[in-house]
Amino acid sequence: MTTIDLTLTLTSPLHHGSGSAGNTSLLRTQDIVLPDGRQAAVPFVSGNSLRHQLRDALAWHTVATLAVEPGSLSKAAVDLLWSGGAITSTGSQVDLAMARRVEETYPALGLLGYAAQSDMTAGTLRVSNLHLVCAENAWRLPDRLAGHNHVSRPAGMFRGEEFGTRHDVASTPVDRLVQTAGEIVQPGTTQMIYDLQVLKPGSVLWGEISLTPAATEQHGRLLYAAMELLAGDCTIALAAKTAVGYGRATVDGVPYLEGALDEWTQHLTDNADDVLQLIKDLTK
Repeated sequence: MTTIDLTLTLTSPLHHGSGSAGNTSLLRTQDIVLPDGRQAAVPFVSGNSLRHQLRDALAWHTVATLAVEPGSLSKAAVDLLWSGGAITSTGSQVDLAMARRVEETYPALGLLGYAAQSDMTAGTLRVSNLHLVCAENAWRLPDRLAGHNHVSRPAGMFRGEEFGTRHDVASTPVDRLVQTAGEIVQPGTTQMIYDLQVLKPGSVLWGEISLTPAATEQHGRLLYAAMELLAGDCTIALAAKTAVGYGRATVDGVPYLEGALDEWTQHLTDNADDVLQLIKDLTK
């Protein structure tokens, strides 16, 4: 069974949301019980967030390799590639022929899991939560991080706040394009300030990615290809607001298997028509 141990060091603030209080977006935390019986709320990044990024990387690579024209995929097909699809019909029998066809033609669905027609198929990929290296998590740290400098420091030391603004165009040159330009639209401020609770740059997170015993050899090679697409340069963008610079991190433990990405790209190229027909059949 393939297991990939990851260690991530933040190079920019990270925000992983858990609702809001006023204009402040709260940082997601996990309630844990410490060995001495005390409770603590420790920031973390959900495994589902990282799992989605792997799915996203494979989906974009697929449509780019197949040269899919904009507007040519149905909404159901896009949902299948980017979020795993949905049940669209009733029934209790598993279509084994279709399951085999998926594994032969587009095994990325088998790796990540999907729902189509009346079937839900569990993926063979397992992604853990990413936990903060801190004193509260010392009892569950992997051996490779047991002597890390952050182990003696409480989680609160790694938390901070960032703020940003959303501007109203009424006070900029863009306002000349507004239908009511020259008029007083409404009184009030020309910007809205928002606050984010974050993990500070320099914080260290750890987690693992693995495959179940049911994974095929192709799933294993495909996981290496996905990791190369997502973090081939040993950097990654995690959680929320990555478009404006949040969540950047360097990654230790990114696996590399020579030829894995090239093999997957060649498979898509050689089977382009079959892949597109499979996606169409799964979502009709």
